[in-house]
Amino acid sequence: MKTSRDRKAKWLVPFLLFVGIIIDAALPAIFPGAFIGTSQIIISHLVLYYIVTFSFYLRDTNILFYAFIFGLLYESYIATLLGLYATLYFLLAYLIIKLRKFFPKKAFIHFMLFIVAVTIVDFIVFVFYFELGLTNVTITTFLVDRLGPTLIFNVVLAFLLYLPTKQILNWLGFEEYIIF
Repeated sequence: MKTSRDRKAKWLVPFLLFVGIIIDAALPAIFPGAFIGTSQIIISHLVLYYIVTFSFYLRDTNILFYAFIFGLLYESYIATLLGLYATLYFLLAYLIIKLRKFFPKKAFIHFMLFIVAVTIVDFIVFVFYFELGLTNVTITTFLVDRLGPTLIFNVVLAFLLYLPTKQILNWLGFEEYIIF
């Protein structure tokens, strides 16, 4: 069974991360503008959702490699600076791998880790861009116009992805993925 699980995860993880990059680029553009203000920005973090998921549930050490490589691909496709998302995704995957032994394998914990990861990534990217002079947005404007809508959007996205993620994890052999 372990060989089958490893074999399934070996092709499924990169496939989902690649599809996540494509959907991350398209999702905010097709999201109806009626739900957000004119100055608000939504950033989809589907790739980060899958990195958090696979770091939390899989024992495969390749997730660190995948986090870095798909962070680079994400940046080359969406962002302006190369290396920032790759480093952040790698560090978050490493941190989750080290911390997962202290948490039960529950969906609620997974959602909380995802919310914290989105907050950390967006805040560090903002600080990095601000320090380099690539943005002149104040912290208050960032929190209200970007981080707030991004967190709301990604929480809804995580809830919508609960059942597909549960099915994927069950297919990979994890039956203990429950809400509470």
